[in-house]
Amino acid sequence: MPFVIRSEEPGDEEAIDLVNFRAFMVHHTEGGVPRVDEHDLVRYLRAYCPGFDRRRSITAWDKQRCVGHALFTPARIRLLGETVDALAVGPVAVDPGYQRQGIGGELLWFGHELGREEGFGVAFLCGHPSYYPRHGYVPCHGFAKVTIDLERLPPSSGTLHALPVTSADVPWLVACGEVEWADVDFGWLWGDALTEWSAPGAIALMWWTEDGRRAAYTLADPRGRWRHVLGDDPDSVREALYAIRPTTLDHHPSGWLARNVLDPGWSVVEVERGDPAMACELQEGALGPLLNALESGTRPPGCVNWALPFILIP
Repeated sequence: MPFVIRSEEPGDEEAIDLVNFRAFMVHHTEGGVPRVDEHDLVRYLRAYCPGFDRRRSITAWDKQRCVGHALFTPARIRLLGETVDALAVGPVAVDPGYQRQGIGGELLWFGHELGREEGFGVAFLCGHPSYYPRHGYVPCHGFAKVTIDLERLPPSSGTLHALPVTSADVPWLVACGEVEWADVDFGWLWGDALTEWSAPGAIALMWWTEDGRRAAYTLADPRGRWRHVLGDDPDSVREALYAIRPTTLDHHPSGWLARNVLDPGWSVVEVERGDPAMACELQEGALGPLLNALESGTRPPGCVNWALPFILIP
């Protein structure tokens, strides 16, 4: 049966919500009640990601029914010390009644070809390690984690105060983010829109010193789990850490925070390569040097600091 593969058009939103709900509902249940996150992710990306473009929201149709959807979100990432235009892939959804008919592969092919034409170097995702390699993906990044021993973490001096993030803070945040992720492969450089740093549901705070200087930015997901801490002065950032007292953070050993702020007396920073953490080469040679460096052990695995919409889903 032929399917029509095309970019999203105005009016497709509800059909895309529905196919994502159908595709993922069977995988997320709590106490017998379906819990689906992926259709919310698409909504969040539409609302809060400035790079969202209907052309990269790829749909599959059986007559008037949307039976598949894959979203490709532009991302500026770091690879071997260079900034590369990439595509973050996800969610990828196929209606359960239409699975195993090649629709997922067609969606990926369409998005990859569009990315190639527009000059994107790689596509990256976290997905099923037995499925995505069939479509050109290889494991080449991983997962980073900071673990903090709260019993050894020094107390706060109480000299900082927190306020919501505003548009005036964004240039400072962009600069801090670029420094934090400069040498982290697949580090996603967030941009200059306020919605990339703060959105309903996220606990995004700017910490200020008593004399009116920006001290740090802290971000927690809707469940209250602290994810990122950014800043440009080690002492001030430590004070913010002492104030929020996180047990974990999502930071890489090669980042500014690990090298300048964290103390091995009360923190451990780790990164490990993971089979679900994959990327696909869209331009020839875009991944080869990184893969060689990983295999030779001259480069640690990188990790993705996923954009705010990805953090908003449970």
